[in-house]
Amino acid sequence: MKLRILSLLIAGIAAGTTLLNAEEPKHCSASAKECEQTIRQMMTGRRYLGLSVVNLKPGIVVKTVVPDSPAERAKFKAGDRLIAVNGQDMTGANVDDFKRMLASARDVGTLFVMIQRRGAYQGISVRLEPYTKAQIDKIIATHLQQSHTTTASAGSGSGQ
Repeated sequence: MKLRILSLLIAGIAAGTTLLNAEEPKHCSASAKECEQTIRQMMTGRRYLGLSVVNLKPGIVVKTVVPDSPAERAKFKAGDRLIAVNGQDMTGANVDDFKRMLASARDVGTLFVMIQRRGAYQGISVRLEPYTKAQIDKIIATHLQQSHTTTASAGSGSGQ
C-alpha cells in the first residue's frame, strides 16, 4: 500500500499538488484513513519546488508554476526551458531525469537552474520549502476524491 501511495505522490509532486495523471481513475485497496495517515507521514518535512514540467524535444519546459510556491517566488514562468540544474546539463534530459535531480537536491534544499526564456539565458537560484499543512490537506483530499470515491464525500478526517 505504501508503494502505491508513493507512486501516486511522485505523480502528484511532478504535477504540483495533484496526485494522479489524467489517466483513468485508480482506486486504493487500503482504507481512506490509512491513506491519509501514510500521506501525512510521507509529506511532513518533505521539500518541494512547485513546478509542473513537460518533455519537449529537445529537453524540458515548465508547464505551470504553482501559486505561492518556491518556484513562483524565484520567478519561474510557464514556457521556461530548463538548460541546466545544479551544473548538470538538462538539454537532452526528460521529466524523469529532472525528478531524479530534484530528489537528490532535497537534502541540500537549494537548486541553481539555468533557463532559456524568450531566447535569453538566465540563472535562477531557488530554495526548496516544506509542504504546508494546507498543501498536505489538499493532496489528501485530491487522493480521497480520486481513489476512494465512496469515502471522498465524508472528508479526509482532518476537520475539512
